[in-house]
This record gives sequence, C-alpha cells and structure tokens, in this order.
Amino acid sequence: MEKLKSIYVSSWSAATTIVTVVVVTLASEFSVPFKNWLASFTGHHWVTKSWLSVIIFLVMFAVLYIGSKNVDATKTKRALMALEVTAVLGFLLILGFYTYEFFKN
Repeated sequence: MEKLKSIYVSSWSAATTIVTVVVVTLASEFSVPFKNWLASFTGHHWVTKSWLSVIIFLVMFAVLYIGSKNVDATKTKRALMALEVTAVLGFLLILGFYTYEFFKN
C-alpha cells in the first residue's frame, strides 16, 4: 500500500511540476521583465526554473503524502495517466512554441 501511495504522490507531484515549468517557461519568453526577475535569484532564468521545479516537486510530494488516504490501484493508474498526458502536452506546447518562434522570423 505504501508503494502505491508513493507512486500516486510522485505522479501528481511530477505532473504539477511539469505544468509549472511549462507555464513559467512560456511566461518568461513573453515577458522580459519576468525572465530578468527569474534570473535575479540565481544569475540565470534556467537555473531558477530548475530550482523551482525541485522545490515544487518536493513540496507537492510532502503535502500529498501527508494528505493522501486510501490510495488504491485505480487512483494510482489515474495519476500515472495524468502524468503521461501532462508530459506529452507540456512537450508539445514547448516544442510548438519554439518551432513557431523559429519559423516566424
């Protein structure tokens, strides 16, 4: 049961992290002040996004681990499916954005 709970919590934490990174990446490309603000923390916006992703994952993992009760195989499969969909959509959004940016010039 603890193994299912860890998989469930990890999946939702990773999905949340992916969404956050995609949103922050796109927002930083549309807003130079936001990108500069991110860079002000660590010297480069990529490094800040990396630290942000680690922090988001760990915080979400802790919150969900403490708050999740009665995790079963069905909930775990749903969480894994959400992670898969989130990863694919995040990839396609970023790929599409940078492909558009490349060809628009």
